[in-house]
Amino acid sequence: MPAPSDAASDRSGLRSMQAFARRFADWAAGTEGSSRPSALIRIGLAMLFWSRWAGELLLYMDQSPAGLFLAANFFVATTLLFVGYHSRAAAVWTGAVGLAMYHYFGIELGREPWTHHHTYLLAVAALLIALTPCDRSYSLDRYLAVMRAERAGLPPPAERGNLWGLRLIVVQLSVLYFFAAFDKSNYAFLSGARIEQIFLWFYAGSDYPAGLAWPATMVSVAVVALEYCLALGLPFRATRRYLVLPGLAFHAIIYLTLPVYTFSATMALLYLAYFDADAVSKVLTRLQGTGSTATAKGEIS
Repeated sequence: MPAPSDAASDRSGLRSMQAFARRFADWAAGTEGSSRPSALIRIGLAMLFWSRWAGELLLYMDQSPAGLFLAANFFVATTLLFVGYHSRAAAVWTGAVGLAMYHYFGIELGREPWTHHHTYLLAVAALLIALTPCDRSYSLDRYLAVMRAERAGLPPPAERGNLWGLRLIVVQLSVLYFFAAFDKSNYAFLSGARIEQIFLWFYAGSDYPAGLAWPATMVSVAVVALEYCLALGLPFRATRRYLVLPGLAFHAIIYLTLPVYTFSATMALLYLAYFDADAVSKVLTRLQGTGSTATAKGEIS
């Protein structure tokens, strides 16, 4: 029989877990807002899938049954995602194709470039965008819904929905940044040795430049510090304002200097998930010239 103090401790721990679960559920599911940022991410993800893999999946590239089956699924799913027809189902389909490319064709069949983290991120982002109202703006789904409303003599459906999928994208990005920094929190990286190795491999060849050690160490420490800050600071408005530009600059630099494929563009696109969806919608309304800030509220209500 457990001691009274142990039982009280267990009950306290259970209550704490339940309270945390309730807070997480409220945080994830208790937010409603404009569907426009979700729709932009949906369109961007389809374009990134094409940018990364379309050239490798043209029908003449791999004419095996598995290759043709993969190509057919890839192009149909991503096209539906781009135009926004049955958008959420298309997002799940696209994400499933991405995971199949990562796990089966990449890891199991040995297509090494398909095993990189940017492959996994694209697939997961497509699955998470399916949990948003990405079908309610900038889509064929939206057009058809408006047409049905007009025929029925009803107002257009609201461009709004529950945004918990965007919250999960924020969690995914924070996890990615945190463990990217954690993996680098060792002497091999912080000493600058890894940066020196990368520089020699891509730029200097076998000739070791004089004076590289200290700059390499400083860059290494700065990268790890920035990634920890992005992981812990971007989700919060008070610190986000100071981190968005450094984060985007960081991804631009690694895109220009290293073969990271679509990773930088994917991260920049997913930064939309950090911002208030209604605020993004107001900016889009101004850009489109369809009304003032006050009008924007009415259009998305």
